[in-house]
Amino acid sequence: MATNVTTTIDSRLKRVLRHMPAPVGIVTSFDPATNAPVGLAMSAIMPVCLDPCAMAICVNRSGSSHDAMIRAGRFCINLLHDAHDAHMAPFAGAAAREERFAQDDWRQHGPVWFIEGAPANIFCDIRERVPYGTHDLLVGEVYDLFDNGSEDILGWANGALGRINPLR
Repeated sequence: MATNVTTTIDSRLKRVLRHMPAPVGIVTSFDPATNAPVGLAMSAIMPVCLDPCAMAICVNRSGSSHDAMIRAGRFCINLLHDAHDAHMAPFAGAAAREERFAQDDWRQHGPVWFIEGAPANIFCDIRERVPYGTHDLLVGEVYDLFDNGSEDILGWANGALGRINPLR
């Protein structure tokens, strides 16, 4: 009985979350053993507080970037605008993994990779790691921020990239 209830809740929550707008970005880090860049597309991004400045992300422990990101102890949240929509596809699945850092606007800030010209690049040191279910909630203290002043930041809702527009 509990399994059916859980399955029902899981599918209903997944449907509701699909329609709930969220910021979308490419979260990057590096493998400290090789200095190779790693990253993933994600909408599980949120501010935590301003004192100290901190952001949180949720990373699946079975994901290809998880272990390197944990060992590096750092990540960068690259918020995107519509000119960066092509960056998403290689990060959305394993099939195009070799193309993830192929665009010519990738740069390094120290060892961490970021998209030059993105609306914002938020660089964080991991301060807390909270395991829950299949994911780790990572709280990162912001140590640097690049902000180009753009207010055109992509979000994710209804299974697609888009923008949230004011009602008036």
